[in-house]
Amino acid sequence: MVLSDVLGQNKSRMDKFKNDVKNHGISCLVSKTVQKECEDKIKRTTDFLGNTLKDVLVAYLEGIRGPTRDLTSAKPSNNDLRIIEEAFLTINQSAREFDLFSDPFQAIEEWIVTSLDSEVTKMSKVSLSDFVQRLTATVLKETTRLLSDFETLVELEGDYVMKSSEIPDPVALGNLLAIGIHQLDAAHISSVKSHVGHKGQNAIFITFDYRSILLKGAEITQAGGIVCCDPIYGLSHIR
Repeated sequence: MVLSDVLGQNKSRMDKFKNDVKNHGISCLVSKTVQKECEDKIKRTTDFLGNTLKDVLVAYLEGIRGPTRDLTSAKPSNNDLRIIEEAFLTINQSAREFDLFSDPFQAIEEWIVTSLDSEVTKMSKVSLSDFVQRLTATVLKETTRLLSDFETLVELEGDYVMKSSEIPDPVALGNLLAIGIHQLDAAHISSVKSHVGHKGQNAIFITFDYRSILLKGAEITQAGGIVCCDPIYGLSHIR
């Protein structure tokens, strides 16, 4: 849920949930395990954006699949769009392999295609070297935005989120692992169990992860004693 908000995903559902939190005084807590997973994934993504993405694109534009060319003298052409298309097939495959966010890559890909489309139609074109400089600035902007949005939401506890100090309940964690729930997911959910035990308050785990969590909701409730649901149903389970 935190990452969806940072990335601007599921906006209508997140807006509904935020309104519920505000209007009904619901505490929305982010466990230590969720914080750590978010931080790790954001770091991997920004590292790839800053250290790898531009290099991969430049290598393709310089001619990794054919004759090499000097970008300082080369001008954008329609063929460069086909080269970029091929490059992003490789980039998106790497994003999946290393469990990175795809949204920043898509934003950069869209910027590149739009910018190249514009350059191709111009009579006086910039060099591909100049284009790469503009690309570098765009990558930096996207990296900064991702880090800033996460910091604003979680580190500074912006809007509706508060950090929790709870750690996973060992019994619930073991039960969830025993039914095949992934280690990280089991840790997140069993941290809610700790909150219930320590605070004596009703609590649920909200997520957009249907495949790994929500479709196994009944099993998780039976094993770990915690309800998991999509954020739009959160209020109905808290009442």
